[in-house]
Amino acid sequence: MDDSSGSVQPELMGAVASSSQPQTAPGSSSLGLQHWLHVARAPLATALGYFLAAKLGEWLAFPSAPVSALWAPNAILLAALLLTPREHWWRHLLAIVPVHLLAQLPESPASQVVIQYVVNSAEAVIGAYAMQRWTPYPRRCDRVRTAVALILFGGLVAPAVTSFAMVLAFQAVGLRGDFWLTVLVRTITNTFAVVTIVPLIVHSAQHLASGRAQVSLVRISEAAALAVALTCVSVFVFVVPTTGSLHTPALLYTPLPFLAWAAIRFGVTGACASALLVGAVSTWGILHGRGPFSDHDPVANALSIVAFHVVIAITFVMLAALLDEWRLATRAVTKSEARFRNIFEHNIIPTVIWRGKSLIAEANEAFLRLTGFSRSDIAQGKVRIDQLVDLRHGESFSAAPPGGLADFSIAEKELQLADGRRVPVIVGDLRFEQETGGILYALDLSAFRSAEASRRRIEGLHAAVLDSLQDQIAVLDNRGIVIEVNDSWRRVRASGDHPLRRERVLAGQSYLDVCAAAAERGEDGARDRLEALRAVLDGSEIRAHFECASIAEQEPQWTEISIERLRRPEGGAVITCTDVTARKRAELEARTQRQQLTHLGRAAVLGQLSGAFAHELNQPLTSILGNAEAALRLIDGGNGSFTDLRDILRDIIEEDVRAGQVIQRLRALLGKGDIVRRPVDLNAIVRAVLELSRTELISRNVRVTTELDPKLPLVMADRVQMQQITLNLLMNACEAMGEQPPGERRVVIGTRFFPADAAVELTVRDHGSGIPGKDLERIFQPFVTTKSHGMGLGLAICRSVAESHRGRLWAENASDGGAVFHLRVPVEGGLP
Repeated sequence: MDDSSGSVQPELMGAVASSSQPQTAPGSSSLGLQHWLHVARAPLATALGYFLAAKLGEWLAFPSAPVSALWAPNAILLAALLLTPREHWWRHLLAIVPVHLLAQLPESPASQVVIQYVVNSAEAVIGAYAMQRWTPYPRRCDRVRTAVALILFGGLVAPAVTSFAMVLAFQAVGLRGDFWLTVLVRTITNTFAVVTIVPLIVHSAQHLASGRAQVSLVRISEAAALAVALTCVSVFVFVVPTTGSLHTPALLYTPLPFLAWAAIRFGVTGACASALLVGAVSTWGILHGRGPFSDHDPVANALSIVAFHVVIAITFVMLAALLDEWRLATRAVTKSEARFRNIFEHNIIPTVIWRGKSLIAEANEAFLRLTGFSRSDIAQGKVRIDQLVDLRHGESFSAAPPGGLADFSIAEKELQLADGRRVPVIVGDLRFEQETGGILYALDLSAFRSAEASRRRIEGLHAAVLDSLQDQIAVLDNRGIVIEVNDSWRRVRASGDHPLRRERVLAGQSYLDVCAAAAERGEDGARDRLEALRAVLDGSEIRAHFECASIAEQEPQWTEISIERLRRPEGGAVITCTDVTARKRAELEARTQRQQLTHLGRAAVLGQLSGAFAHELNQPLTSILGNAEAALRLIDGGNGSFTDLRDILRDIIEEDVRAGQVIQRLRALLGKGDIVRRPVDLNAIVRAVLELSRTELISRNVRVTTELDPKLPLVMADRVQMQQITLNLLMNACEAMGEQPPGERRVVIGTRFFPADAAVELTVRDHGSGIPGKDLERIFQPFVTTKSHGMGLGLAICRSVAESHRGRLWAENASDGGAVFHLRVPVEGGLP
């Protein structure tokens, strides 16, 4: 009799024993104990199964023969190893040591017990290793390859090899027996157990681990009916017939239909369970001297019944594995067809399957939407491939290419729709292997063609807009290479009298290189343009602006250059060159006219002061004349001393200087010299104007009070124009008080610095009747005046001069009467 060990261990137990071990917290004895119990659970189950299977084998042994009808320990151990990672096999092999000794001692010698343990363990390890080596994961016995490996390695090779080794070991230690009978008995008994028990354990463990433990009531009822029927038949075959005509080997075929029922309906699990059930009933019968093998020798009876069950088990397990794999393949094909159908129907690319004679067999929804045909048109064979696709522009689809599936062509064709229209499509033709027909894909190009036409229209419009602009425009990429230029750029760059005639750069050339070459030649502004262009290209600047001038045909020409960042992700720049010669000439002409008008304004003001100026000149001239006559009288009388003559000459010189100063002021105000901006003290301007108009103020009975800021900063301005504004505002204040009593004719002139605005302000306040609110702005318009004899140009000229200095001139009424004029000029000044 054989002795082995095994364990009933579900896949979940194997996973727990291998990799799902709980982590224990340091210092926690309860968690540590739980961890070790968790780890030892599977090996303990293996040991328990081993012990019970060994005792069952001893109980099923034939009374007159050392043969057990069912020796399950080795099969249980093999199943446990298959469900356990290889690195944890030692746990199960170690766990069965005590139960093996307990089951065999003291009935068997110690040497026999040790040999049986080693041999049984080796049998399980060989079978498990071979199956893990040659079968794919998961190792389910409902696959033909796995079933063959189980029968060949686990059921035949491993038992035979280990049985042969065991007999040799027995003889080596002095245990004698029938050599080949022992090998044969141990091999076939282990084969039956492995073929029937291992699949049951493995499949049950995998089923429990998958979580699909629920079974339908119909399935349970069918299994119960099969078990009852098979039990009844087995009892009739192996228990009831003892003698007489009923005792015939033909009865052994009776359980076969039920075994086939189990294999077909319940697969490998059903076949194994049914074989075990038949084996259990037949074993009971043979142990009680009944059944078709009861008339032979006990050993022959045992071997016959075990061999019979081995043949039945192998046959129906292979049948069940083949059927299960066929079912799996069928389900896979069904799922594959369903997936294909789902992909085919929901594919956004119009697709059709066509067969012989160019008839369309199937078409997806995208194709029907594109063409406008219905499924009834397809089903009735009204639609043909050669009618839809213009075959004149490509080869016919009706001839199968040689070599099977070797031709997949893509071409642009026209597809005819149900309403007769034709649309451009890209057709992909895939032929079936060795069969007339194929699959046709049609990608609608209508939207692409429309988008292409829109793109071309936009590009044409873009080019037309660029060529219609008078400015010269060039578009650069982020490397400074010219991408595109407009017609004005090409035309102007080709002319010989343009300021930028040397920068003849067109599309494909580097504008950076052209600017660098111009900078090396020392051209005006070329280096600044080069640096600005680089700054715009690298993103550090958004825009740059330049002006350049040249002399062509004795007349100056001006060009305004603007460099803007090209607003696209990859960057670039847009260069715009504008001819501003006309504008520059107009500005120069306007500046000249403004200077002339300003001069006329000064002349008009000085004309009003002509009497005062005559009086200012008459005083020093009269003094000079009187001193000269006095000197002559002293000389003629002969009583004059050199001291008296020196005093007289000194007075003459002083009066002459005084007259010269008056003339110099008049010449400065009346002159047409160029505007010269230099640091000017507004306080000095006020004093000079008061000195110049002193006689006029006296004649008008006007008293002037000054409130000058002693810390007033200098401003960049033209001295004469600042005097003109101050004198004009002073004279307007005097005229505004013409109707006031002489004692109330007072003017206040003040200066003040505004640090927040960096500006200096000059104020002239009179005590007249003020300005009507509606005229506070109108009085600065040309030819608007409140005087009966004025032209209305004085204040307009003053505001123009103030604005040319980036300043501001405005008026307001004082709260206690009169008007206040404000002139505010920035400290740094400005250009006109």
